[in-house]
Amino acid sequence: MKFTRYMFVILAVFVLVACGEEVEPEAAPTPTPTVLVQWAADVQASSEYARPDWSAERVIGPPEIEACVDDPRAWASARGNGLEWLLIHFDQAVYATEVRIYQTFGRGALSRVHLIDEAGGQQLVWEGTDAVDVCPGVLSVSMPRTGYRISGVRIELDESRTGFWNQIDAVALIGMQ
Repeated sequence: MKFTRYMFVILAVFVLVACGEEVEPEAAPTPTPTVLVQWAADVQASSEYARPDWSAERVIGPPEIEACVDDPRAWASARGNGLEWLLIHFDQAVYATEVRIYQTFGRGALSRVHLIDEAGGQQLVWEGTDAVDVCPGVLSVSMPRTGYRISGVRIELDESRTGFWNQIDAVALIGMQ
């Protein structure tokens, strides 16, 4: 009986010692960044050819036009021969890696692409002359992942380069959440 009591006391001491030890929590796994491809949710334009056809709202959502045609489902400026811009907003801010501009007619007028951060600051990420030979076409502007979250894009066009309308069907922002 004495032996059983000693065993019980020793067992109780082990239990109390074990309960007093701090157990380190397991490190949470680092989440893998999710790549998000999103389409324009809201758009403002310097001008519009008409409304609702050829209006800035036509840029919202994924591309709809698969041919090189003058199509009222795409945005077109009022004049087709000057400086124009589109200001595009997206539903979710991301660490951007790419902007894709889907053009359906009159390529060659795109001149600049700016990223817009959550505070409204702008950063030029592309400046040049857009290709005129492929219609319809996509201007893809890739960049190293930004160190800050992007919520919008400003696209500038110089339609005096072509002397004709440039129609834009959709704009995508690709980035990490």
